Amino acid sequence: MKLNTSDIINKHRDTPCVVALHGPSLNKDIHEIQKKQDKGYLRISVNEWYDYFTKKPDYWVVSNSEFTIRNSIVPNPLWDMVYKYPKNVFNKYGVPLFYNNTADLTSAEFVDNNLNIDYYPYDSRHFQGLKCSQILNDFRNHYEQNKNFNFTKFGNHNFMWKPKSVKGTKCDPVYAKFGNGWTKNDSCCHKINTEEKTIQEQLQLYTGHHQHLGPGVTVGTFAIIFAIIMGCNPIYVSGMDLDYEKGYADTHPNGQRHQINRNAIGHWKHVLKDEINNDLTILRDSAALAGIDIINLNEDSWHKILKIGNL
Repeated sequence: MKLNTSDIINKHRDTPCVVALHGPSLNKDIHEIQKKQDKGYLRISVNEWYDYFTKKPDYWVVSNSEFTIRNSIVPNPLWDMVYKYPKNVFNKYGVPLFYNNTADLTSAEFVDNNLNIDYYPYDSRHFQGLKCSQILNDFRNHYEQNKNFNFTKFGNHNFMWKPKSVKGTKCDPVYAKFGNGWTKNDSCCHKINTEEKTIQEQLQLYTGHHQHLGPGVTVGTFAIIFAIIMGCNPIYVSGMDLDYEKGYADTHPNGQRHQINRNAIGHWKHVLKDEINNDLTILRDSAALAGIDIINLNEDSWHKILKIGNL
């Protein structure tokens, strides 16, 4: 059944929650997380959580253009032979699903006819209900008139527009970041629902923060947003290493081992470092405005924005 925003806002007010991501620091926490679930803690997991955990999460957050609802059901060689994802995986586990419907372009009709679970489609791109091309054109106009990146029309920070220059990379200094957030051909813009805000704008509305996040570089930020707007408190974050040099957590014996993307080593800590730090700052400050604590369980994180603590 499709959920509405009203179905999730403050649904778990003051319930402790663990957002479990898949960096290697998850290894030290995974058993304790599952014990905490038995004691009433909520768990929000992402993407291929079933390769790491034996216990189901309470909610499943997905943001992926390949790990899609349609591909899980309709025969697909890439799904079956390359990624080796389980068939009909979403129905198989029966976990309420929050999926990014601007990354997963499965039609609403197909989802409604084929998903047998509660699901909530969210938008991470179309701020103020605008198409990608409109957002890009607004930025281009600002840059051409002002020759700076201080574009705040959408309430976000300038790092979402210009990545930090890294030796050995070739990119247009003005438009390089566009590809990560928006599509130049508006291929996702048929998913715009003018009656719903983006998930970033929903967080801003919920907390009253003067800024909202950019289009997002990791599903982990979306998972934390859901924990905040559901009223969870405190929110513990495990496995948020964001470091391809370290790779992923260990999988359980029946889990599919996740390979390090060698072409992307250094990507998080260098190319996207400023954007991640700014997104985490907005998440931290937004949560504080709502009286919610976010606690990072990884004391060795290269990003030092969130408070460090124990579960």
